[in-house]
Amino acid sequence: MSEESEFLRKLRGSKSLLAPLISIYDSSVSELISFIGADFLIVDMEHSAIDVLELQRIMMAAKPLDVVARIRGLEKNEIKKVLDTGVSGIIVPGIETVGETVEAVSYSRIPPVGVRGVGPGRASKYGYGFSSYIKSANSQVVMIQIETKKAFEGISDILSVPGLDGCFIGPVDLTTALGIEFSWSNNEFVSAIDRILEESRKRNLVTGIYSPLSNRNPNEIIARGFNYIMFGTDREAIQLEYGSSMESFRNKAKAFDAEIGLRRQFRY
Repeated sequence: MSEESEFLRKLRGSKSLLAPLISIYDSSVSELISFIGADFLIVDMEHSAIDVLELQRIMMAAKPLDVVARIRGLEKNEIKKVLDTGVSGIIVPGIETVGETVEAVSYSRIPPVGVRGVGPGRASKYGYGFSSYIKSANSQVVMIQIETKKAFEGISDILSVPGLDGCFIGPVDLTTALGIEFSWSNNEFVSAIDRILEESRKRNLVTGIYSPLSNRNPNEIIARGFNYIMFGTDREAIQLEYGSSMESFRNKAKAFDAEIGLRRQFRY
């Protein structure tokens, strides 16, 4: 079992922590979001162009917020490089079996717990704090992403793997894989989510879920007390705000022009 970090204690002891998903590699975006009340950030390396170097820049800009990286997949060297940046934790997508979960944990832990090698990266103060870092290296949080039918069917055994700290539910991919509607009014969807949540809580694991910013009725999520919410994306925030603001402005401009037209009509 890994040493428990302050960040892991925070996750376990909290409900509904809000963690925006960063998909834009310009670190000024992350810095901006760090100023407006996010509890921590999740950096999307799975579906974006962000690489390890950009991840490190984002972490520097977002300081002192904790940063979790959703990495590209179950790749030994990828995990090692990401952890060497000093992230507070990782989410490993695409996990479907007990064996893959065991590998994810092993690749994330230094010997004798796992097989991860540690380099002179930012986490160890570029080598100057190597001895100190080695003592806490195994405290970085390791979570897996539940998003496939196979993972769902084997959820009990997968979440029982020693050293695993938590899981993240990807509801869009999971519902697609299960062939059900992604809706909190759909009993099949609710049943699947509640089963994962129950299995996770039995083992005192951290559990998170995604909620888009467009979700105007988050009561079902709030009621279930997820430890954290992947709270929309930076791109979604820009699209929603600009989209609604431009629509509002144009509607007001049309109304103004219509009013001016009526005034001119009745003036003559």
